[in-house]
Amino acid sequence: MCDKVGIQTAASPRYSVRAAFRLPLLIVGALLLVGLAGSSRAAPSSDKPAGLRCLERYYGVRSENQDGHWLVHLGKSSLPYDDGLNKHAAQRIETPDLQDMFGERYRTGPIRKVQRAEEDPGRARVEALFMARYGRTQGAVVSALLPIDFVGTRLRVHRWVASAFRAVAARLGPLLRQKPELREFLVGMGGTFAWRPIAGTQRRSAHSYGIAIDLNVKRSHYWRWRMNNAGLAWDNSYPQEIVDAFESEGFIWGGRWYHYDTMHFEYRPELLDDACYADPVPTGMGRPSQGGME
Repeated sequence: MCDKVGIQTAASPRYSVRAAFRLPLLIVGALLLVGLAGSSRAAPSSDKPAGLRCLERYYGVRSENQDGHWLVHLGKSSLPYDDGLNKHAAQRIETPDLQDMFGERYRTGPIRKVQRAEEDPGRARVEALFMARYGRTQGAVVSALLPIDFVGTRLRVHRWVASAFRAVAARLGPLLRQKPELREFLVGMGGTFAWRPIAGTQRRSAHSYGIAIDLNVKRSHYWRWRMNNAGLAWDNSYPQEIVDAFESEGFIWGGRWYHYDTMHFEYRPELLDDACYADPVPTGMGRPSQGGME
């Protein structure tokens, strides 16, 4: 028993020396693994976001990845695609970055009452993007306006969207012959181009760029007109057929907003393209059914 103990005692210094060398190596290896894992999690993605690809396609902007952060070039200026700030719904509208424009998916399909206060898809607009695309000054936009005939009304719209307006008119023409009662929504229009801010704000209206239209004001419902102590009472009289005609050609409708403006349509094709959103199309959402204050 004593001999065995003696052998163990004699051998123990040799094993202690090996352990002394092995332990620091294990610690260093563990630290390297943790460091690599940590850097992997912290590194921003180099994959181009779906929304950014759509801005390049629909607005002609250029982008580049700088250390994992996407920068969007808008003529002489540049903006981050994602400013990195966490925002609630109102902040995404007041001070949006380019990514915020896709923060709320635009829903087509049957007209429904909008009850969720955050559901204002399309009201987040980055003015620098629209200025780069359509004109930075009133004079620049005016020089780009084209006169068109829109189902019997003479309008001025931006030349980049004139074909979209004509396509809507081509859809509405047969509808008016089939259902003459729809004509009442397409007379007494609020107009297209108007260099002005959105009512009650300092943000520039989409009308300033000649890409929006207000239809018959007398048939419209607008949230500022209807707000009461109980909140916003969503209402609408515009028929599905007119909404579908516009949405089919890349226009969003103000009646899809909690802060509704039912006479208002504006050209925003990126919001109607499912490929522009990072997440898949939720169940029950799809293409149009067949059946202004902003």
